Order: sequence, then structure tokens, then C-alpha cells
Amino acid sequence: MITITVDDKAVKQMIADLPNKASRAAERAIDATVREIKKEVITTMKSVFDRPTPFTLNSLQLTLTQNHNMMAKVWFKDPARMHQHYLVPQVDGGLRRSKGLELALGMQFTPADELGFAKMDQYGNVKSGQVKQIMSRLGALTKSAGSSGNATTKSLKGGKERDYVLIRNRKTNLAPGIYQRVATTRSVRGRYSDLSARKTGRAGGANAWQTGTRKAVVRARGLAPVMFQATPKPVRPLLDFYGIANKTYSQNFTKFFHKFFSAVRR
Repeated sequence: MITITVDDKAVKQMIADLPNKASRAAERAIDATVREIKKEVITTMKSVFDRPTPFTLNSLQLTLTQNHNMMAKVWFKDPARMHQHYLVPQVDGGLRRSKGLELALGMQFTPADELGFAKMDQYGNVKSGQVKQIMSRLGALTKSAGSSGNATTKSLKGGKERDYVLIRNRKTNLAPGIYQRVATTRSVRGRYSDLSARKTGRAGGANAWQTGTRKAVVRARGLAPVMFQATPKPVRPLLDFYGIANKTYSQNFTKFFHKFFSAVRR
């Protein structure tokens, strides 16, 4: 966190000589400086981060001077349900903070976007709609946000099932992660396991596609990766927050002070 206070001997002397006028000018200069710091940090985010989302670019908050305290602050907004903002490691280092799905399931993930089953948005993140589907299917919504939107047996009937599976430990050739059930090329609609079963009239079986009261519900035979488990690693900080703030203060505070001092009446 950056806290801007009066740290200029000449300004302090002017406040001592002309307390009312100089103090008002100093307060306005402090507020103008932290606004400038916020602007410069956002500009830097756009260059050091890969396709930052509007949420990321809007993550800073200002606390302006109050009750003549000669102090203003700029830092990240207090995050909901997390003890620390997810961008702090980009400034101070440390491990990446877990997101909602990761907190609910107790694992960190990386998208399997190159395989096409993770639906990515323009910012390089898994689309929120698919994340909500996964959380609902795995019963993670209640754990993460107190929601009652988890999928139930009843809610899956009569609709297109989005069946996701969480694998925590390596099984055969499947790495830990989140997988989506998909039909194989031999799967067919109806009450048969596959094409050959339909031809011979043999119904049932562990992989049969069972017909519901309204429409067929997929009993998929394969698993396709959506997200793989990621190993938590220290973040290499990309945002020189303190350097930007100190440089911006040095370049602007005194200039702002003299500007406002000239404009303030006694």
C-alpha cells in the first residue's frame, strides 16, 4: 500500500507560515497525486499483464484526505471471501491466490485450452458460464458463495446434461484435474450401448444411453480434459507498484502544490 503524506521541507515551512492556505493546497495536491498514481498503475497493468480484464484494471481504490489528516492512500480493493487481493503477489511476490472454483475444490488449475474443451474468453480465462456449470455439477457453488445453484438429479432430468468429473489422484493415463464426459464415435442415441448393440437388439449395459421421460440423457463413455491440476508456484512480480508510485509522487506533488497554492485564497 502507498500512503502519500507531505514530505517536502519547503511545503512544510509554508504550512507553518500560512497554515490555512498552505494546508488546503497540500491536501488538494495529495489527492491529485494519488489519482495520478492510480492512473499510472493502470497504464502499466495494460503493458505488463497479458490481456488484463476490466475487473483487474478496476481493482484499485483511493482513500483521499479526510479531516485535514494530510494523508491519502492507493491500494487494491478489499477482496470478497479472500484475505488478500489476487494481484498482491504481482507486486510483493508469493504464491498465486486461488480463485473461487479452486478455493471450493481445494486445488489450483490450468486450462486445457489447447484441447478445445475449456471454453476461453477474450482475456485468456475459462468462461464464467462454464466455470459455473462445473461448480454446479461438482457441488461447489454452496461451498464458494453460499449459493443453492448446485445441480441435482431432478434438475438434470429433461435437459442437456453438462457432466463434469473431478479426478484428484492420477488414474491410469488421466492426470488430476476436471474432465467433461463426452460421447465416443461408437455411441448412439436410444437405449443401446453402441451401434453394434443396436443392430443386434441388445440393450442395457454399463455404458448404455438411457432414455428419460422427456428426452435422452447422455451416459457418456469418454472423458475429455477441461482443466489440469496446477502446482502452486511463486509468482514473479510484474507490477512495480511502489516504483511507479514514488516516481509519480516525485514528478507531481510539488507541481500540484504550487498550482493549488496559487489558486487558494487566504
